[in-house]
Amino acid sequence: MKLKIDRDVCYCSGECYYNHPKLFKMDAEGFPEIVVLELTTEQHKLEAEQAVEVCPSAAISVEN
Repeated sequence: MKLKIDRDVCYCSGECYYNHPKLFKMDAEGFPEIVVLELTTEQHKLEAEQAVEVCPSAAISVEN
C-alpha cells in the first residue's frame, strides 16, 4: 500500500502532519510531504486510513 497526496486539491490545513507525524511532514511551501511511502506495518496502515478520513480537502489517498 502506498500513500498519495494530490497537491492540486490540498489546501494545507495540516491535519495530516499534525495528527500523523510518523507519516507526513510539512515541506518548505507548507504542503504535506509523505515520510513513509510504503505502508508495511499495521500501525502505518491504520494511521494512513485515519489521515484519509480527516483530510478536509480529500487530498490524501491510499493505493494498493
